[in-house]
Formats: sequence, C-alpha cells, structure tokens
Amino acid sequence: MTGFLTALITQDGPNIPVCLEGDTCFYRDQLAANIHELAHYIGQGNVKNIALHCQSARLFLTGLAAIWQAGCHAILPASDKPGYLDEIASQFDLFLDDAKISHILASFTSPLPNDHAALPAPGQCRATFYTSGSTGAPKAVCKTLAQLEAEMAMQTPLWQARLNPDARILGLVSHQHIYGLLFRVIWPVMTGRVFIATQARFWEDVIADIKTGDIIIASPAHLQRLHPDLNKAPHPACVFCSGGPLDQPSAAQSHATFGVWPTEILGSTETGGIAWRQQTIPDAPWTPLPDVKAAVNEAGCLMVTAPHIDGENWHHTEDRAVFDKTGKTHRFRLRGRADRVVKIEGKRISLSRVETHLKNHDWVEDAAALLPDETDNRLAAIVVLTPKGQTCLDQLGTFRVGQTLRSHIAHHEDDAALPRRWRFVSTIPTDSQGKKPLHVLRTLFDKPAPPETITAPMPVPSKTHAISNQPIVLPAIAGQSVENDLARFNMRIEPELLYFQGHFNGAPVLPGVVQLHWAVHYARIAFDIVITPHEITQLKYRKVISPNDQIHLILECDRIRGQVKFTYSGTDTSYSSGIIKFSKAD
Repeated sequence: MTGFLTALITQDGPNIPVCLEGDTCFYRDQLAANIHELAHYIGQGNVKNIALHCQSARLFLTGLAAIWQAGCHAILPASDKPGYLDEIASQFDLFLDDAKISHILASFTSPLPNDHAALPAPGQCRATFYTSGSTGAPKAVCKTLAQLEAEMAMQTPLWQARLNPDARILGLVSHQHIYGLLFRVIWPVMTGRVFIATQARFWEDVIADIKTGDIIIASPAHLQRLHPDLNKAPHPACVFCSGGPLDQPSAAQSHATFGVWPTEILGSTETGGIAWRQQTIPDAPWTPLPDVKAAVNEAGCLMVTAPHIDGENWHHTEDRAVFDKTGKTHRFRLRGRADRVVKIEGKRISLSRVETHLKNHDWVEDAAALLPDETDNRLAAIVVLTPKGQTCLDQLGTFRVGQTLRSHIAHHEDDAALPRRWRFVSTIPTDSQGKKPLHVLRTLFDKPAPPETITAPMPVPSKTHAISNQPIVLPAIAGQSVENDLARFNMRIEPELLYFQGHFNGAPVLPGVVQLHWAVHYARIAFDIVITPHEITQLKYRKVISPNDQIHLILECDRIRGQVKFTYSGTDTSYSSGIIKFSKAD
C-alpha cells in the first residue's frame, strides 16, 4: 500500500485512473495538477483552518489533499445546513464546496509550474470531524492522516483475499463522515482502486452500474431497503456496512440478494473502526480488528485501545458490551447505548440536541426525544406546548404543528434528526424521583395516536352531486387519519362515479389511471405538499375495483426520497399499489 498523498501527488509510474464521475474517468496526473492549483490558491490567503463540504468525492479529495499540501487544517462539517455551519463558523477561515473549488480550478487557464514541494508528514496533516455529542453541541474530533492510513493498512489484509485487483468502489454513504472518507476516498487511493465519485442516494442510482466483483459501501438503512431489481444485478465481491448495528433478517436478505454476507464495521468518529462481523447467525458477536484490544470498564461499557485511536491509552465508549464466554474472550456482543446518542439511518443523532432545537421554538415549553422501542427506528418527540403553541395545535392539528417543528429543526440538522412521531402532552411523564426514565416515556407510544380530522378543504361527494348534475369524481370518505408521514382513507366507491360510465357496460371497473390520480390528490392534502409526479414505479394491479367496494387507501410519504407509496386494499385483499416519485412544483 502507498501513502495517500504520495499516491496522488509524487508517485512515479504510469498515469493511472483514480475515479469515475459520470462518464468521465479522472487520472492521477490531472488530479495532481488540480491539487497543486488549489493548494497554490490556498497559500495566497492568510488562512489556516478550512472547512470542506462537497457532494463530489473527486472535488472533496482534491480539496482535502490541497488543504494538507498547503499546510492547513481541514474542518469536515457533518452537514452544510446554514444553521449548522453558523454554530461552528468560528472554527474556520474559509469554506470550500463544489462550486467554490470548481470556480478556483477554472481560473487557472494554464498549468502551474511544478515546484516539487515536499509532502507534509502524515502526522502533520490534521482533519477535524464534527459529530453529535451527548451534550447536544457539535463535537469536534481531530484525526491525523497517519491515523487514517494506519487504520486502512490494518484492515486491508482482512479483505484483500476476496477482492479482485480491478474491483471498483461504489458508495451509498457520504465521504464527509469518517466511514465514508476511509472506504470511499482514503482506501481506494492507497490501494490503487478506482472509486465512483458520485454518492448514490438510493439503490436505483447504482443498479445499472454494478459490475461483478465490485465493492459496495453502504449503511444499515440501505440494506434494510433493498431494491427488488438488485436480485438481477451482478454480484459484488464485498458489501461493507457501518453506521449502526444491522438487524439479522436484513443481513440474511442481503446475503440472498448479493450472494455475500455484509461485512459490518463497528466504530465511531472518535475511534475509527474497532471490530467487524458477518451475521451468519442471529446476534453474531463482534471480533476486534487486528491491533485493537477491547475490554469493558466498571460501567459495563466497551473500552478499546489501538495505534490508530490513541496509542496505548484506553478509549471509553458508551456502548454496553458483554464478552463471549465460550473461551474466545476477545469477541463481544453489544447491548445498547449508555448515553443519549442514537443511530438513525446510519447517522449519529443527539437526542439532547433535538430537544434543544425544539425548546428554542416559541411554541414549545419542554420536549423529550426518544426512540419509541428497540425495533422502531423512527425518531419520536414528546412536546409540552406554550399557550401560543397550544392555540396553533387547536387551529392546525397535530400533523401541521409537527411539520412546522420539523422544519425548524431542519435548519440545523439532517433529515435523520427530524421526528416522525409526535405526542403533545400537558406535562412530560416522570417517575417518583422526578426523572424521565425511557420506559415511562415509551408508554405514550404503546397505542397509536388518535385519528385527527384534516383541516384542509377536501371535497367529499354525496348524492347532492347527482341532483345538481355535477359529476362525481371522488369517492365517499367514511374516515381518515394522519400520523406524520402515514395517512389512511376509508373509501366507499359509489356507483354514480363518472369513471364507471362506459368502463365497462354491464361490468363497471374503476380505471387504474383514476386510482393514480386519487393517490396524488389525497397525498397532496394529507402531507401538505405540492407535488408534481414524474415517475411511477412498482405499479401493480391485482384486483379490479367495482361499485360499492369498501376500500382502504394507505399512503406513506418518504420526503427524503421524494416519493409516496400507495396501497388500495380491502378487508382481506389487495387491489393495487405503487410508488409515485415526485418533484416539488414551482
């Protein structure tokens, strides 16, 4: 293996490909020239700490190498949300993103002369990550390039035997976080593997690009939502997963889909990788990575030491652990977190931080954030409203108040930190000592929230339409409920509907296109969104809908993916289903 900067800037030999971005292959000599140009630009200014946040892994790599080559300190924010950047603004002198780096590189109309500047020592190249701390404030964690290189040099022998030399690296996780940085940027450069520079957001983005023997870098959230077309895609050589424990059923489904068991990497921003496992059995134990020593402290939490962490010093985590009693005492199983940081969608979310954002809103008097139970990974919030907030709740309803508070949090946090379940109460439950134990808070979510009436105007057809000679174009709504991004409508399909006329004589059937139209119509109302459908996927019509049928329309909105899943069902049958992908209208 070659050092990161050496492989990019000074290594002798042929001009090798480094990454693919779209249809363009970028070679080492071109990237080395870009790094040199950007480092020259940085050196002209009086800056030392430079924040870097890019969507393109190619531009991120260019920026990171240039910052280190210029002798500066890289600041790697977890988000580019304006509110988030405002909180750490005092920590950097210059902010680089895709547009800024592209503009700087475009300003160089001719190549700079190569001054053969000496590379900085890896121990002098520093990068500070910002992650969620248990106190709620963004927590700074500083790493050196020497630590990052040492970790990948330690891990590579474990995986090398199953990988082909020409295996490419495809990533569904961000390189702004340490896992993505290591596996999507540092590792491929050190080992000479080509990586795909564009982060895939969803499986649909990579299905057509996967080649036999490739390496996929994913998170538990991705492996829990496998696309059905992956069954027909070429098999990768390895699927890495990190960001939180993966449930065993999803691991087994991944094995059935890809032909390989996911390799899970346990770690954190503070530690880097510390252990690995493949869940060929339920609750498979974790095995420490080479050079990592592991034990439990007096609180029953895992503590680790390794050269890439803090030398011989023990790092104490907040993960409760139990070591294997079968004689292999170096293996362990995790038993939950002891602090108030949880993993959602592969991201560390500080519950304290979510609560702080909520309490900063003038509608909120007090708040508690939690996961409703061990199997429900949807963030929930219990909120005590101010008098103004209570007035808004009475006027707008639970759904719209929840959406307003989500929008407030979204100014500071990624989507994974936005609560999806809400309970508005007069006081947050406590025990006899005045504390808020988790088991007490969770009792509020043992039963579904009571249905609420949607206050937005909704046309409900009745017999009066026929009397006034106005055609009936919508079903009769017998009941409806909305809880966050899940809506349910109970419909009666009236024989007088316009769409039954001539379709078909003697055996009327509700057209499939009408079912799509209704799904869009009620999604706009239920989720308070203006959507313009641009694609329909996984569309299936299983049974015809006839006059007088009693139908349940269930809508599930995924705002991150920009899609709504709809299902028309009866008491014991499914009529139709599909996914409506939408873009926000102007």
